[in-house]
Amino acid sequence: MNNYVEIKEIMDEYIKLMDKLISFEQEKLEAIKDKKMDQMDMFLKEEQAYILQLRGLDGKREATQKRLGVEGLTYRQIINQIEQTEDSLRVELENSYQVLSIKTKQFKEIISTIKTYIDIRLHTIDAFIERISAAPPQSVQSGIYDKIANQNDDVNNRISRFKSTKA
Repeated sequence: MNNYVEIKEIMDEYIKLMDKLISFEQEKLEAIKDKKMDQMDMFLKEEQAYILQLRGLDGKREATQKRLGVEGLTYRQIINQIEQTEDSLRVELENSYQVLSIKTKQFKEIISTIKTYIDIRLHTIDAFIERISAAPPQSVQSGIYDKIANQNDDVNNRISRFKSTKA
């Protein structure tokens, strides 16, 4: 029974960490929506800290599962192994598993939304760059008087071709 209590404690730690990650990713999403790119460096540093926390928790989970003889099993498989006599613990683990699943789904949805926003921003930037590089150079002289002057130059060029060469 104590074995499964340790598993539940680890699941609860994951839930707390997922809450922090969801909040963090929502802040990041808002910054991306508001085009506050200067905040991205700050987010990268904080994200690295969360990655380290996740790795540490993964290591703790793996070590605990190995020690308890349930190495390589999923939480669902572990819950299914609990005997009927320990039904209250089974219900607690099931509840924690459901909460963790919901939090994980929320996290993945936010990550997907962030990716979509970033893809849209990149597409906009690519389209802008393409438009700039494909645009023909515009003449500095584009006013109405410049057009009249250019027409007069064309007329003068045509006339000069037909001038007599006898002097």
